[in-house]
This record gives sequence, structure tokens and C-alpha cells, in this order.
Amino acid sequence: MARRKRKKRKSFIGQFFKIVISMVLIFVVFAGASIFAYTKISGPGTSQSEEAGTKTGGNKVSLLDSLTGKGITLNVAVMGVDKEETRTDVLFVVHFDSKSKKLAVLSVPRDTRVEITNELYNYLSENGKYIPSGRVCKINEVHAYAGSERGDYFTVLQLEELLGVKIDNYVKITTEGFRNVVDAVGGVDVYVPQDMDYEDPYQDLYIHLKEGQQHLDGDKAEQLVRFRHYPEGDVARVRVQQMFLKELAKKMLSTESIIKNLPSLISVMYNEVTTDFTLTDCVKYAGYVDDIDMDNVTMETVPGVGQYVGNVSYYVLYEDQLESVVRRTFYSDDVKDKDGHISSEGKNIEVANGTNTTGLAGKNQELLISEGFNVTAATTYQGEQQDKTRIIVYAEGMGYDLLEYYPDAEIIVDSEQLTGNTDNNTGEPTDILIILGNNDSGETSENDGSNEVSAE
Repeated sequence: MARRKRKKRKSFIGQFFKIVISMVLIFVVFAGASIFAYTKISGPGTSQSEEAGTKTGGNKVSLLDSLTGKGITLNVAVMGVDKEETRTDVLFVVHFDSKSKKLAVLSVPRDTRVEITNELYNYLSENGKYIPSGRVCKINEVHAYAGSERGDYFTVLQLEELLGVKIDNYVKITTEGFRNVVDAVGGVDVYVPQDMDYEDPYQDLYIHLKEGQQHLDGDKAEQLVRFRHYPEGDVARVRVQQMFLKELAKKMLSTESIIKNLPSLISVMYNEVTTDFTLTDCVKYAGYVDDIDMDNVTMETVPGVGQYVGNVSYYVLYEDQLESVVRRTFYSDDVKDKDGHISSEGKNIEVANGTNTTGLAGKNQELLISEGFNVTAATTYQGEQQDKTRIIVYAEGMGYDLLEYYPDAEIIVDSEQLTGNTDNNTGEPTDILIILGNNDSGETSENDGSNEVSAE
């Protein structure tokens, strides 16, 4: 039987980030991490104030704010460009929350089909340039069409229009810079998911890796992140890139690793990385490096599918599913308590009846609403009948407070299953999906004398 227990409401937190990432995921970490290590060695008063690049946005945060832990929001676009520094072969946006210490990464596949922004269209027209297909192209081509001087700026604008969020800064690194990043930290240990064999002399690309756990230096790491021939296509490629990034970040964020490799890291940061972060920014954010918890990282990819449009292969977005992914990445208030759990209050919950007991989802909806939860829909599960209740969530640590009502339920972290789930009445995306099983159907033993429905 379900137990009723009132929850404590958690406030929505302001957000922040720190610096991060390198090509496939982590390199302004260099700026922050390097300055962080430098200040530990030399003290905070020895840094130079030096501007670098043109700001695309900017989160105005004072040094005092960073020292006192004020919550801020910072979204950083990360671009990995090809050898000629024309196309963005790797593209994602990083978001960090200073209070929840949540690091979220949203990847955008290079072949994503987009219509260029009005700003880029006008810029090209004024300079006598055009796109062969009119205004439609792959997102990795935006940088190339805009040119070396304005490519960063227009790529950021394209991401802002695509995702509907403000991007504060950008970081860009070349394939050579990426190799040097990995070598600077002494390589990374990862599991290569399959044998990889591919050669393209035109791109000076030679990939030969064997499946299994291994130590990758910069050259082999580049082979891993540039390999494209997966059964699932570009989505699998992004997944492997994200996996590598996470391992790279763990190593880079080790204070011991930073201090040990400080000279190499600083050299790579200032010689191989293009960014509109200033040295002053790096000093401001350095105090947050310790807050990054790589076990509290969510990585997602904009939803879509690879398909041909005409004779061109694109990654075509699922526009109706994009909102929920963006919401989870940039706007969720996922503050973990001392046990590492995230409150379900304030989340959009859908209850689906996975049994043959009529009206069960509605009864559970009424109960959870009476307990202060936001249940946006009661539906019938379209899959096969469930023996056990499952609670589907998008991040580790979620759903545990719901075990008070479904003590035998299984919690499953699967953001893909939630993507696209929306309430038909409100259009709100689903954050938590409870699929009721027969163990919560209300059927009881004749000997217990109970007529109550479990989790009514």
C-alpha cells in the first residue's frame, strides 16, 4: 500500500557554470583549471588582466560574486573545427549550475539541417556570397559560409536560434589543438566500443583502433572522436564523443593533474584555443573548478534522425521533441540533497497504466496531486502489460521520493524514453514517467482483508 508523506518543496535555483571543455567537450576548463592551479601555487594577486576576442554575450559576474558563491547562469558553445578551420565537426553547448553543481552538455550533430539566420543571410548578401541551396545547410557549414573572421559569431547566433537560449561565450579548438590537449594531460583511458578502420588521405585521416579498454594519446583520441561509421550513424558518434569528453574532463579536473601539467595546459590554452573568454573571466570562474562533479553530468543530443532530403544526407530535428530536451538541459532546478537525490516536486509527471486494472492511472494521478506533485497526464501504456512498476527519469538521483508511494518500483534513467512525451492538453514535456505494473494494481490477498488500492 502506498504511504502518504508530505515533501519539502525545493526552490528554483539560479545557475552558473565555470569554464570547461575542449573540442569534444572540455576546454575552457583549461582557462579555469590552469588559472585555478596557478592561483593555488602563486596566490590570487599574480594574474594579468588581458582581453582576448570579441564578446558574443556575457554573464556579468563580479569577482566578489564568484567568491561569495552567488548563483549565476553561463552557457558556453564549444566548437571543434577541422584541419582547415572551416567546418565545425564537433558542436555542443555546456551549461553549469553553481548551486546544484550540475554540468549539462547538449550536443548538436554536425549534419543537423538548419535554415540560416536572417543576420547571416544579410551578411552573405552584402558581401556577394550565397548558399547553393538558398538558406538551408548543415549546421557545421555555417562557420565556413560566414568565413574565418565571423564564423564564430554566426555559429553562436545559429545555436541561439536553434535552441532558443542565450549563449554567453564560445570556445573553439582545432583537431591539432585537441591532440595537444589530450597529450598535455598524459592521455586518457577509455573503452573503444568497436573496431575502427577508416582512411581518407584527402583529410589526412587514418583511423585504426581495436575494440576494448585502452590508453589513448592525442593521435588515437582524435581517431576515436572523428570516426563516423557506426550502425546508428551520427548519433552514435556523438555518444562516443560525449563518453570520451567525460573521461577527459575527469582527468583534467584533478588538481594534481592540473598542477603537474600546468605549463603544457597553459601553452595549449593560449596557442591552440580561440575563445571570447578573457583572462579576467578565468580568474572570476577559477573558484568554481572544485564545484564540478563529473558524476553529476548529463549529456544529451538534440533529438532527430539521419535522412536524405533530396540527394543530401542531413540530421533532421524532431522539432516537437526539442523543447523538452532544452528545458531539461538549461532550465531544470536539479539540486541534490545530502543523499544525492533530486526532488520530484515541480517536475511534470505522467502516470501510465501498464496493467489491465481500469482507472488505475487516474487514481494514482489524484493521489500524487493531493500530495503536492504536478501530474500533467494519466494515460494508458502502449507497450505490453507490466509486472513491476517502473519510474523513468532523465537524471541520476531522481525518483527516489516517489518510492514512498511505489516501494517496489524500479527507477530507470532513460532521457530518450522521455523525449517527445508531452501532455496533449498543456503541451508540457514529461520529466518523470511512472509506468504502473501489476504489483501496484490494487490486487490484494484474500487473507489480508484489505480493499485498498496500492498507490490509488
